[in-house]
Amino acid sequence: MTDQTSTTRVAHLDGGMPLLLTRTADRRTVGLALSLGLGSRDDPAGLDGAVHLLGRLVMSVPLQGGPSLGERVQRLGGTSNAVTGPESLTLHARVPGDDAPAAAGWMLDALTQPALSNEALDRERRLGARESAAGPVDRADALQPAFLHTVLPGHPLGRAASAAPGIAGRDALEPLSQMHQRVLATVPMALACVGNVPEAELRNRMSPLAMARAGGVRPCRSSQAPVSRPAPPDPAPPDPVWPDVPCWLLAGAPAPAATDPRRDAFALLGHLLGHPPSAGPASLTYRRLRNGSGPAHAFRAWTRTYSDAGVWCLLAAADGADGGALARTLRGELTRLARRGPARNDLAAAVRQARTQLLRTAADAMKCATVTASRYCVTGAVWNPYAEAARLARVTAADVATAAAAVADGLVVAVRTDEGARDAWAPPEP
Repeated sequence: MTDQTSTTRVAHLDGGMPLLLTRTADRRTVGLALSLGLGSRDDPAGLDGAVHLLGRLVMSVPLQGGPSLGERVQRLGGTSNAVTGPESLTLHARVPGDDAPAAAGWMLDALTQPALSNEALDRERRLGARESAAGPVDRADALQPAFLHTVLPGHPLGRAASAAPGIAGRDALEPLSQMHQRVLATVPMALACVGNVPEAELRNRMSPLAMARAGGVRPCRSSQAPVSRPAPPDPAPPDPVWPDVPCWLLAGAPAPAATDPRRDAFALLGHLLGHPPSAGPASLTYRRLRNGSGPAHAFRAWTRTYSDAGVWCLLAAADGADGGALARTLRGELTRLARRGPARNDLAAAVRQARTQLLRTAADAMKCATVTASRYCVTGAVWNPYAEAARLARVTAADVATAAAAVADGLVVAVRTDEGARDAWAPPEP
C-alpha cells in the first residue's frame, strides 16, 4: 500500500454539491453513499432522535409516487440502508454497475424530496420504539450515552442520543419537515460513487430539482467555527460497584479530533490493546484478559474521532466478580505503555493491522463510499487510505506512550449488567 495519491476525484453537480468519484477494478458492482453533515448531536431541543427518524423515513416513504428507495434498490438485486452517526446521516447502497446511475438519482430524490406524511411518521416511530425496546445490537451502544456524558461533559457529543424520537403524534410532522428544509439549505452534502461509472451517466439520471435543492457548496462543521475542545473531565470517579452477574464494561478517555495529527497514535493504541473485529494473540492485553484465568471473555478497543472531539474506548465482557481485576489490568497496561512505549515489533504489528483494516475498507465499495462521503461532510477533506497508512507508519513509540498516558489520566468506566456477556461474540467494526 505505497500509493500516496488519492484515487478519488472531486467534481460538482449542477448547483455545486460535491460528487466524489473513485474508480476501481470491479466493473460488476458499485458503492454509493449520499451523506449529510448532520447527526444525532444536532437533534433539535425536544426532538430527540429526529435525525435518525429522518433517515428511516427517507429510506421507506414512496418515491415519486412509486416504491420506496429501499424497495427500488432491492429490486435491482442491491442492498441499501441509512446510517445515523453523531455528525452525519448517510444513505448507502451497493448495486450492479449498470444500475448505479439510476440508484444514485433515487438516493438524491429521496433525500431532497421525501414524501413525508403523518402515516409514514407514525409507522417509523412505532418500529423505532420496538427496536429500541429490544435493545441495541452493539453492546457499546447501551453504555455509550453514560460513558460520553462523563468523558465529554458539557459537549453535544456527551448528550444521550436516542433512536426513539421524543416527538409524538401528528404535531411531529411539521417540526420534522421544518428541520429537513433547514438542513437542505444549510448543511453540507456529498455524493460518493466507488466503481466505474461515467460521470455523465450519473448526472443524466439526477433530476434538476433534486440537484438544485442539494446544490451550493456549504461549509463543513469543522470550518464553520473554531474547533472547540471539550472541557476536561472531572477527576476520574471511582470504579463502579461490580455486580455479581456477567456484565459489559466500557472504559476510555477523551482523544484528539478528526483533523488533529495526534489521532494516529490513539488509533494505534487501540490496535495494540485489542482492535476489532476481535482481539487476537498479537494484542498486548490478550493473554492478560482472555487466558484460562483472565478476567475478560471478549474485548475490543477503538478510537472514534469527530470534528471537534474524540474518544478512545475499550469494551469487554466479564463476570462481575472479575470487573475490578479487568479495570486494574487495563490501567496497568496503559501505565506500562506510558512509561516505556510499545516494543518495536508490537508497534510494527499494530501498524500492519491498521493498514490491513484500511485496505479492507478501501476494497469494499459500499464501505469505501460511506467513509468517503461522511468524512467529506464532517472534515471537508477527501479520504485517502494510502496517505492515512503512511501517517500511521510514521507514528513513534514515544507518540503512543503519550497517547497511553493521556488515556490513563482520563480513564472512566461504565458498566452494564447483561446475561449475554457470557456469550461468545464477534462485534461489528465501529
